[in-house]
Amino acid sequence: MSWTRRTVLAGSGGALAGAAAGFPPLADAATTALRRLIGSGEAAFDLRLVPHDGTQPWFAINATGGAVQIVATTSVGLMRGAYAYLTAIGAAQVNWEGRRIAVPKKWPDRAVVRSPTFFRHRAYLNPCTFGYTTPFWEWPRWEREIDWMALHGIDMPLAMEGQEFVWRQLWADAGLSETELDAYFCGPAFLPWQRMGNIEGYGILPKGYIVKKRDLQLRILERQRTLGMTPVLPAFAGYVPKAFALRHPEARIHKMTPWGGFHETYWLDPTDPLFAKLAKGFLDRYTATYGTSDYYLADAFNEMRPPVADQSPEERSASLSRYGKALYDSLNAARPGAVMVMQAWLFGIDPQFWDAPSIAAFLKEVPDNKLLVLDIANDTYPGVWEKAKAFSGKSWIFGYIHDFGGNNPLFGDLPLVQRDLSSLPARTDVGRLEGFGVFPEGLNTNSIIYDYMFDRAWPAAGSSGDIDAWLATYLTARYGKMDPGLLAAWSDLWRAVYQVPNWRTGYWKGAFGQYLFCKRPDQTFQDFDQEPGDLALLQKAVHALLKLAPSYGHELLFRYDVIAASCHYATLCLDQTLCSMIRSYGTGDSAAAEAAWKTARRMCLLIDEILGAQPWTLSGWIEEARAYASTPQEAKIYVENAKRQVTIWGGDAVLKDYASKAWSGLYRHFYLPRWSLYVKAQRSAIRSQSPFDQARLTATLIQWETAWAENPRSFPQRSPTKLFDAITVLLAQCARG
Repeated sequence: MSWTRRTVLAGSGGALAGAAAGFPPLADAATTALRRLIGSGEAAFDLRLVPHDGTQPWFAINATGGAVQIVATTSVGLMRGAYAYLTAIGAAQVNWEGRRIAVPKKWPDRAVVRSPTFFRHRAYLNPCTFGYTTPFWEWPRWEREIDWMALHGIDMPLAMEGQEFVWRQLWADAGLSETELDAYFCGPAFLPWQRMGNIEGYGILPKGYIVKKRDLQLRILERQRTLGMTPVLPAFAGYVPKAFALRHPEARIHKMTPWGGFHETYWLDPTDPLFAKLAKGFLDRYTATYGTSDYYLADAFNEMRPPVADQSPEERSASLSRYGKALYDSLNAARPGAVMVMQAWLFGIDPQFWDAPSIAAFLKEVPDNKLLVLDIANDTYPGVWEKAKAFSGKSWIFGYIHDFGGNNPLFGDLPLVQRDLSSLPARTDVGRLEGFGVFPEGLNTNSIIYDYMFDRAWPAAGSSGDIDAWLATYLTARYGKMDPGLLAAWSDLWRAVYQVPNWRTGYWKGAFGQYLFCKRPDQTFQDFDQEPGDLALLQKAVHALLKLAPSYGHELLFRYDVIAASCHYATLCLDQTLCSMIRSYGTGDSAAAEAAWKTARRMCLLIDEILGAQPWTLSGWIEEARAYASTPQEAKIYVENAKRQVTIWGGDAVLKDYASKAWSGLYRHFYLPRWSLYVKAQRSAIRSQSPFDQARLTATLIQWETAWAENPRSFPQRSPTKLFDAITVLLAQCARG
């Protein structure tokens, strides 16, 4: 076995020790990952690991004479340092929507002194991501994502794939029949909510999927560990199949309140002797399959209230303390020394139940350094950690959720990130703050927000974090060049849309869907309020970007950005047109309503065609699901599962449109037909001179949506032959609209 000169552990004999033991030093994994990124250009890089001295992780860069040396305390730090150099010189940008790599003939000189991160860990992913984005990912897509993690300095990813292989073993060994097991597991795109105890038995999970995910998780964990990451693995949090609950009437198993329109689930009280037995059984089987970690996720009450409703405040506090202690004790008994991980999402979404005393009681009996709280939603429910007094001395991670359901309008809050990540290091009330994390429910959208967040979490030395200064570097790396006109257009764009922390219209009058167009039509939406943001400034930015097409239009990422900004603006205009139509029908002005509908329909079809040039479409989502199958029967199951998730979701339509996407195909083949049914119902009411019957329309829409999701039909993908001409036509339509 031989090692390249780049595989060096500076200041020690660690590299030789690693080679003797048969394991490649961590620098070798970083070198290989860098080679995947820049090919033969990697030969000029010298990646050096130095011993971690117990202080903050850091990297340093010294590029001179065409050679580039990166020094860091971790393999992820080496990747972060290399990427900081590549982006600073405008040579590379890597994101979900694509990558731009331009290896120069000679690497420019550049020196960056020791650049530490205040955050010991940088965490990533949400349990829901494994339903909204990754259920049909193959290894090549996961490999790119893990490389992206390393380049952005992430060292603590959630690793939730493949666990059904272990759960099925556990419940089969507990006596459940094949029929009972099949009735328990959910379909691929809904597994996260089964894992968290919200639902069970929604859809079908073929055994082939379980085995395929096992093999995939083995590769994921191997790569993450090789890069020096510490994956967060699943643990037992108490939820059991209904069939198991019926078999054990003697156990303290609570029938939980139904969630999201689904039927009830069952939670085994952690103080019951069965709990520790099942927890150990799961972890023993998991370890035998996948190995171990220092961190295990156990969310017992994700949007589910603990069963203490009838207790007095004193009894409730005591029960919560017992629950917290028993959850930790079960993990510690099976994996001594491991850290229990939990999300703080429940504290923010249900503040009425989770007041400060209840939070403190739940955390009280867990050792401070053996619990890691992921405070995932400081952009949605800010102040949870302050209310909880930095989680009573427990270790915790500050973070943002940003995205819900993989929704993809343009939004995010750059100034919020700048303020938070600049002020946290100076605060004295953060307790055992261990790191920073980003926990999106879905990926593939608004990558600028994620680049900025992770750049601020581990900035290069001397970086001020000023958004416009950062933007200039970002754009140069993204497009290969930058000029004042481009910077001005983007400055307007981020001020128009990237000062919006949450899309508040996403749950308008109980209806999910980020745009009005994406919501199931309803006459009560006539007073729909436009999303916050500056529409006039957005319009200006879009037109300015379009004018730059002759200079930048050959760049893939520029085309992506122009499409995203133009179609976001156009859909907001489309929403205004729909509001006008609904109001006109409400006042009896059918002529105005028909004119508005004609305009809306034309705009929809234009947007759908332009979005066909983007990487993600309805056709792509369906084909990704179909391609994951090994048999025609599996393909049918996966396609229906995928179509349900981005449309009706489930649970008696309570969650309809939650995961709605601004995708080509959905505009033309799902949203538009629904609005067509609305217009048809209005016309029928006018002809018969009878009141508009919203209840009847809703019933019709539910029937149509369900049939659409169950139909295995694929949809052709259209894209314009002359992209920028098509966008010009769309913007002109918006101006007339």
